[in-house]
Amino acid sequence: MSEPMTAVLLRAAELTAAGKSQQAIDLLRPVLVTYPHHAEAWCRLAAAHLDAGEAQAALDAATRALELDVEPAWPNRLKAMALSDLDRHDEAISAARDSVRRKPSDWRCQVVLAEVLSVAPGMAEDAVDVAQHAARLAPSEARAFQVLGDAAMRVKDWGLAEHAYRACLKLDPADSDTEANLRTVQRKRAGSPKQKPEKPLNTGKAWRALSRISVIQVAGGLLLLLAGMPKPTGYLAWLSGALVIACLTQTLRLRPFKSLVQVPKLAAMVSLLGVSVLLNAGWTVGLALGATTMQPLVISWLCAVVAGALVFATGGKR
Repeated sequence: MSEPMTAVLLRAAELTAAGKSQQAIDLLRPVLVTYPHHAEAWCRLAAAHLDAGEAQAALDAATRALELDVEPAWPNRLKAMALSDLDRHDEAISAARDSVRRKPSDWRCQVVLAEVLSVAPGMAEDAVDVAQHAARLAPSEARAFQVLGDAAMRVKDWGLAEHAYRACLKLDPADSDTEANLRTVQRKRAGSPKQKPEKPLNTGKAWRALSRISVIQVAGGLLLLLAGMPKPTGYLAWLSGALVIACLTQTLRLRPFKSLVQVPKLAAMVSLLGVSVLLNAGWTVGLALGATTMQPLVISWLCAVVAGALVFATGGKR
């Protein structure tokens, strides 16, 4: 890279950091006309557009950088932030995860993933986990603790949020936004010192749990049907009971249960699978008492098949 180009990129970074994003854009545009294949310049342009609130332009620049860069972790981070600003959350998470996959030890990749998860529906709890990992990777970076504090605030974990913001201010005492957030968190904690915030529903974990329950019920139920032909015996109660216990274990991942009603699709899947598991449990008790009917198991298996089909058909569209 030539010295003038290095100076231009450095100046663009300084302008963007100083909040003069339009000046950075004006500086980079003519450079990219002369050097259209310069990946770092496209990244600097994407960052400037992001700072200016121009998400689509930032996405275009980051996409161009991805086409040119052999180390796409940075372009993917920029792409993820732009997609998140455009409310294209699934794509943003995918891009951020790709940047983490390419550079798992880079705390900046973890921070961006935490940021896009925190604003995606149902992913706030995952964002806290990722932000905590970022803070562990970069204990001397104020930005990592700022993002952790923001993520903790979204799930109303006031204690974690206060800890994160205090750590951020120790590293960057001049951060007025973090100072304001810290005061807000302290007021929240003072207002309800004995109240434990309700844990939000993590829809991502809920869908994964439903997928596992449906697989267990469909595969296990089919095995029981085959093993019970032509007439089931009491020994099958052990296998059926193990099946029920496995499903109940996965059900714990659906907590808090009352939040499920807020997501109609989840409530419907839980109802069908609940009927399936209850029928299976009743059939297990019946077998242990000497019953020889297969009808409850058949109905249970059909409910599981319908629920499983709906889970896998709608799970990717949530």
